[in-house]
Amino acid sequence: MKKRFTKKRSHDPIDVDITSLLDILTILLVFLLMSYNASDLSLDLTSKLDMADSNAQELTKFAPVLQVNKESTVFLNNKEIGRLPASGSMPELTAALKAQRTETQANNKKIRTPHKLELINLVVHKEMDYSVVQRVMNDSAQAGYSQFKFIVKGNY
Repeated sequence: MKKRFTKKRSHDPIDVDITSLLDILTILLVFLLMSYNASDLSLDLTSKLDMADSNAQELTKFAPVLQVNKESTVFLNNKEIGRLPASGSMPELTAALKAQRTETQANNKKIRTPHKLELINLVVHKEMDYSVVQRVMNDSAQAGYSQFKFIVKGNY
């Protein structure tokens, strides 16, 4: 004679603790909100400057815009600074960037949400030699701008 073992099934509801899941979702939500950029940057391009192509759409609105056209003329926020020399740095550019940084620091004291002081937008002609871009970046770094965003033409 065989014995049959039967389990008694309980119909009690199961409790699931979702506290840790809610903690993770809250952290994820805060992270996504902090990294969201809703700026609507618009640029007035200088003459003889053709931008490179890109699919990225993130822009930085409050950083200064440094433009270099095909003739190596440098513009800071649409104001002409001068022409890049054939070699070496451009002291006028470094001085103008330092003045821009000082102005941004003064504005940051007046507003609640300060703008990043080390970020600069770069717009260069698409056929520009990399050594020119490197010199502009070096002059920007000497003025205190250590983060660069290259603005290029989008295909959207």
